[in-house]
Amino acid sequence: MTTLPAWASDPGALLITEEGYDVLPEDVQRQIEVVDGHVIFCRSGSFQHNNVARRLANSVEQARPAEPCTGVVTDFEMHYVRSRPGSPGFSFRRPDVALHRCIDEDRKLTTADVLLVAEVVSPGSEYTDTVDKRAEYAHEGIPIYLVVHLDAERRVKIIQEYRLDWASQSYRLAETHQDVLRLSEPFSIEIFFSALDVG
Repeated sequence: MTTLPAWASDPGALLITEEGYDVLPEDVQRQIEVVDGHVIFCRSGSFQHNNVARRLANSVEQARPAEPCTGVVTDFEMHYVRSRPGSPGFSFRRPDVALHRCIDEDRKLTTADVLLVAEVVSPGSEYTDTVDKRAEYAHEGIPIYLVVHLDAERRVKIIQEYRLDWASQSYRLAETHQDVLRLSEPFSIEIFFSALDVG
């Protein structure tokens, strides 16, 4: 007889509170995201996906001016500060790249600190990256959202730049970048796609 996982007979088993999350072992914490209290298991990206995300983060970090103080992280907990009506309110994602205002190291990174997020689309993550996260990040008030699309050879094909429309709290497509990513905000950035695809 096959033993079913707990969530098969009890969907509530995949619900978690912030207190419950905090007591999980670190290796388990690194494998999940939480949206409205619901546990979402994260699959590791491909070799190419991870390299593109790392190189994008490095390029953004190199372009940072000395002031104002900002930081760049990859695959790091970004806690939501706005809860949706009727939800438990505990949510966080692990964006591929997040540019944030400098914060004290002893406090959690929240969406209120974040100036720009980027997600590299992988096979199987397109809906999550282009629909779910786009709506969530806009609701959280993150000013810029970059969606990096790879071609069949896993090289950067286009980068969609979404800007937040503050009135509607939704993203508007500002630019579809080809060959080079050029941003004027939150500071001047120029990144050639070839630099993301090296090796």
